[in-house]
Amino acid sequence: MEPEKFSIRGRIRSFRYAIAGLRRFVNREHNARIHLVATILVVIIARVLEVSATEAAILAVVTGMVWVAELLNTAVERLADHITRDRHPEIEIIKDLAAAAVLVAAIVAVVAGSFIFIPKL
Repeated sequence: MEPEKFSIRGRIRSFRYAIAGLRRFVNREHNARIHLVATILVVIIARVLEVSATEAAILAVVTGMVWVAELLNTAVERLADHITRDRHPEIEIIKDLAAAAVLVAAIVAVVAGSFIFIPKL
């Protein structure tokens, strides 16, 4: 199979799919709305406390990490549910691991945010 040739139209279509996925994620997933509120709060607090550019970059990276982990977790859960709705020990482990990735990302984000915000309060 020959690789697809590069096209601007194809890249634009890819962005449309990604944006549609993000919209679907925020509209359908409860945790996405929680992350959205948390992200907005982080941005507001960062502005009010006048964090440095480096601190803002760190906050952006850890916040993005949580979003990416949650998106991947949701994709894993949906795929697993598509494969089978029956209880399956291996699928349970896979889902638990994906959820654990979100938890780890969130803990890292809270720790990083604490290092940045607490001294400024």
